[in-house]
Amino acid sequence: MWRTAGTLVRRAARPRLENFRLASSSTGKEVGGPVRAESVLADLSSMVTLSGHSSIFSGAGVSFAPPKEAEDRRDLLRRLGTEAERDRSRLPEALAEALAALSDSHPLVRLAAVHTTARLAQRGDVSSWKAVAELREDEDELVRVAVVRAIGRMASSGDSEALDLLQRAQREARDQSVRLAARDAEARLLGSFGGIPGGHAGQNPLLGGAPSP
Repeated sequence: MWRTAGTLVRRAARPRLENFRLASSSTGKEVGGPVRAESVLADLSSMVTLSGHSSIFSGAGVSFAPPKEAEDRRDLLRRLGTEAERDRSRLPEALAEALAALSDSHPLVRLAAVHTTARLAQRGDVSSWKAVAELREDEDELVRVAVVRAIGRMASSGDSEALDLLQRAQREARDQSVRLAARDAEARLLGSFGGIPGGHAGQNPLLGGAPSP
C-alpha cells in the first residue's frame, strides 16, 4: 500500500519537482536535471519548506481524474440501467451496452459494466454471468470484487460451474476482499447468504436492496 501511495505522490509531484529544480538552478541552489527516485523525498521536503504543502498536491486531483470519455460511458451505463428498470422494453439495449463495455480499457467503465450487467440480467442468464466472469483476473481489485459478487447474483441457485469458480476464487484469489466476496456469493447461490457472519437476509450484496426472486 505504501509503495503504491509513494508512486502516486511521485507522479503527482513530478512536474512540480521539475519546475522547482529549474527555478532553483537559476539561483545556484540546485542543479537541474531529471528527477531521481532516491532524491524525491529530499526534494519534496524542500518544496514544502519553501512553498508549502499545496505546491505538491494542488493538481493531484486533476492528474488522477478519469478521462471524460470514461466518465461519460460510466454515466451512460447508469442511465441505461435506470431506464431499463423503469421500461423493460429498453432492457435488451441496455444489457447489450453493458456487455460491450466489459472490454473497455478503463477500470471505471468495466466496473460500471459489471454492475449494470448484474443489475439487468435475469437470474440464470448463463451467457451474461460467464461474460462477467471473464474479468475475474482484471487488473483492478474493485472490478475483481464486483465480478464474483455479480456471479452470485446472476447464476442460478446451485449452478455447479458458478460454484466451482467461486470456490476456486476463495482458495486462489490474491486479495482478501475478493476471497470474502466469493464466499458471500457462494452462500447466495446455496441459499444461505443471510446466515453468514455480516450477512443480512433480503439484502443484495452487490447493489443493495432486495434481491431478485
